[in-house]
Amino acid sequence: MQVDIVTPEKVLFSEKDISMVTIPGIEGQMGILDNHLPVVTFLKPGVINIEKSENKYFFTTGGVVDFKNNSLSILCQEVFDVKDFSDKQINNLKERANKKLEDTNSTDHDIFISNALIDELNLLKTK
Repeated sequence: MQVDIVTPEKVLFSEKDISMVTIPGIEGQMGILDNHLPVVTFLKPGVINIEKSENKYFFTTGGVVDFKNNSLSILCQEVFDVKDFSDKQINNLKERANKKLEDTNSTDHDIFISNALIDELNLLKTK
């Protein structure tokens, strides 16, 4: 299948012949294989795993996934290649999430996403 990971600034990843992608869906982890049924879903913060000869891992703060006609589009506001993810970037994301949690105007959705982001970043740092 064709897989594209896109942010507002750039195309971070674009390759064909990918056998499987695991995404952090809002309902839980989801594996997408060739010829999967069409799906549109939201992403929560977590790791996107692209399975090929050498797996690629990306960390997203959330986004939207659209799969149809053997083409997977992953649209993210922010996404980082895990191998290049610095402690500074991780700490900045945690700080931003903590500020959202402290803000009395944060919505339930903001709180859910901020907590999920902190949890996933903590897991990432322990691996």
